[in-house]
Amino acid sequence: MFVLNHITGIRRPGSRRRIKLSVVLSLIAGALLSPAFGSAAAPDLSTVATHTAPTHVRILRVSGDVVRDGRWAFLIAALDHTVPTYGPYVIDAYFSPMSAQREIDEVISGRLINVIASEPGHAELDSAAIPVPIPIDRGLLGYRVGLINQGEQAKLDTIHDLQGLRTLSVGQGQDWGDVPVFRLAGVPLVTASRYDLLFAMLADHRFDIFPRGVVEITHELKAFQPRYPNMRIDSHLLIRYPYAQFFYVSKTDPLLAKRLGDGLEAMLKDGSFEALFREHFAQGIADLHLERRVVIDLKNPLLPAWVPLDRKELWLDPFAGKNRN
Repeated sequence: MFVLNHITGIRRPGSRRRIKLSVVLSLIAGALLSPAFGSAAAPDLSTVATHTAPTHVRILRVSGDVVRDGRWAFLIAALDHTVPTYGPYVIDAYFSPMSAQREIDEVISGRLINVIASEPGHAELDSAAIPVPIPIDRGLLGYRVGLINQGEQAKLDTIHDLQGLRTLSVGQGQDWGDVPVFRLAGVPLVTASRYDLLFAMLADHRFDIFPRGVVEITHELKAFQPRYPNMRIDSHLLIRYPYAQFFYVSKTDPLLAKRLGDGLEAMLKDGSFEALFREHFAQGIADLHLERRVVIDLKNPLLPAWVPLDRKELWLDPFAGKNRN
C-alpha cells in the first residue's frame, strides 16, 4: 500500500506559533480506490515526484463554516490526484475569521494564505491572483434560494418577477462579487462585513431574505438553525444569474495553480469530480425542488473573459430532464 504523510499546520487565533499535526493519508485506499473517487491503478513508485520540500497550501478554515469545508474537499482531492507528478503537500490552515476583502488581500500577498475559493467579480482578485478556470460548484452558486424567517413565506409567495423582488430587502456580504448584480437589478441590499453576521441579522429582521447558493443553503440551515430556530428555507423563489466558485492562487505560487488545474482536470476525466460533487451536493439540491419554483433571472455583466462558459461540460443545468411545474 502506497502511503504518504501529510502534515497539517494550524495557526490559532492570536498566536504566531504553528502546531504541526501528522495526518497519514493512503492515496490508494483513501483516495484513488474509494467509491467517491473512482477506480485507479496504484501509481508507479518510480515516477512519484521527489521534491526537496512538499508543496505548502495555505488556506483559511473558519469554525462552523460548512460551505467553505465543502470547497476544500475539492482542493484536497485535486492535490491527492497530483501527488505522483508534483509530490507531497502540506496544508497550513489559518483559523482567524476574515472579511472577504481581507481574504482577497491576503491571497494576493501570499503571506497567511495562498489559495482561496471565490467568485469572479472582484477586479483586484482577477488581476492580481491566478484563477484556476474550473467551476468547482458547476455554476450552481448562481442558482440562489433564500433563507427567511418563520412567518414570512406568505409574503414571498406574492413575488413573481423582478419588480416584486425589488420590494424585498436582501442580505449580502459587503465585499461579495454578486453585490453589483443585485444593485444593477435595483434590488435593495443590507450588507455585513462578515458572513456569519448575516444569519444573526436575518434573525433580527434586518432584511427580508438572504439568498444562498443551492449548493450551500441546506448545509447552512443545518448548521445555523439550532442558533436561530425561526430560520426557514423559502419554498417559492429561485434567483438565477451566471456565477460560480473558482480557486484563486497567489501569484507567488504559480506551480500550485498549475497543480490544482491539473488535478481538477484529472478528476473530471476519471469521474471523481462528479462523484465528489454528488456526495456533497446532490441530495441537498434535490430537496429544494427547483423545478417548482418561480425563476427570476438577473444579468451579470461582470464575468471576466477567462470564465470558461464555452466548456459546457463544466456547467450543470439542474432543470435538464425535468418538467417545470
